[in-house]
Amino acid sequence: MKDWLLDILRDPETGGRLVYDPSAGRLASPTEEFAVEEGVPSFVKAEPSGEGFDYAAHYTADAEQFDYFVEDFDPLTAVHLGMLRETVLRTVPRGAGLLLDVGCGSAFVAGRMCPQGARVVSLDIARANPRKALAKYPYENHAGVVADAYRLPFADGTFDCIVASEIIEHTVDPQGFLASLLSKLKPGGTLVVSTPYKEKIVYSLCIHCNRKTPLNAHLHSFDEGRMRRMASAVGAEVEGLRLVGNKLLLRTHLSRLAARMGYGVWRCCDGTANRVVRKAEHFVVAFRRR
Repeated sequence: MKDWLLDILRDPETGGRLVYDPSAGRLASPTEEFAVEEGVPSFVKAEPSGEGFDYAAHYTADAEQFDYFVEDFDPLTAVHLGMLRETVLRTVPRGAGLLLDVGCGSAFVAGRMCPQGARVVSLDIARANPRKALAKYPYENHAGVVADAYRLPFADGTFDCIVASEIIEHTVDPQGFLASLLSKLKPGGTLVVSTPYKEKIVYSLCIHCNRKTPLNAHLHSFDEGRMRRMASAVGAEVEGLRLVGNKLLLRTHLSRLAARMGYGVWRCCDGTANRVVRKAEHFVVAFRRR
């Protein structure tokens, strides 16, 4: 396990420092031990998360069924996803030296930021994703951690920037999610969140449990007002908000044409369209910790 990662890891319950025993493959605090596999420490408890939706079990199974590192998208989806990720990356403040990517998925944050010299921790609740992230981007300044976003194994005030792309809509408690992430930022640090914009949550009846189930496991929908209210409630402020992926441009293929001419041209076209017709697929919100 990388020394710089060990320096910033803490017991998620007590906040105490951890000792690494490489021969045993264990991190230890005075009260608990945590397994380390292939250099990736795991802080996810084996027992169920509680009554109701067991999100840890769900997303562990999800990562086993779907490989997020195989990105076989149709052309329009590929363009939109590419521009969304580019917007997320351009929202990361210049000079951010230590980043946390929560729900790392395909690890696009590490893929861009590590070659630029930043240290990136790719974190996911599913064990498979951080290991795949390190295999894809085996940089010395890239580390993987398995942990719950509500139980983060870092000291408060650790990171310059935290990215949570397409995660908050899946969480059981969005406001608590923001509060947990913001606590790990340095004062004045930036939290970058992307999520569907004013999404209409669609449900179907699950054939296995016979319960009403949201498609894509999206539990919440967000707009500007809700983001600002949550920010105020957790002691942060919204310092930037960008709508991404105007639906009219996407459906007429104009977004694909603009993207071929570069991000700047696409941003201008997409921004203008969203000012005229406020119908965006996603938005990217930058929160600043006070």
